[in-house]
Amino acid sequence: MSQSEQMTPLTEKDLSYMKDAIHWEMLACKKAYQYAHQTLEPECRQLMFQVAEQHQKNLEAIVQHMGEHVQQSVQCAVGGAQPMSTHQPQM
Repeated sequence: MSQSEQMTPLTEKDLSYMKDAIHWEMLACKKAYQYAHQTLEPECRQLMFQVAEQHQKNLEAIVQHMGEHVQQSVQCAVGGAQPMSTHQPQM
């Protein structure tokens, strides 16, 4: 990845939002699967499985995005380059 293609580093606030999003997607997925197994109506069951699968995809996308940031950080550290920081040293 070239210097211009590097992602902006995640801030603590970004990580907090992503952690919350992961929690919400996991909870929604679990509830949809639970409802799918509890209902007796085939149409409702199918719909709940579709909802659960969409939340699973959302969860995977968030985790993949975080993984890309981690991979970039590791590559920068191993390659000797320092990721751009939003904090500037005070002199």
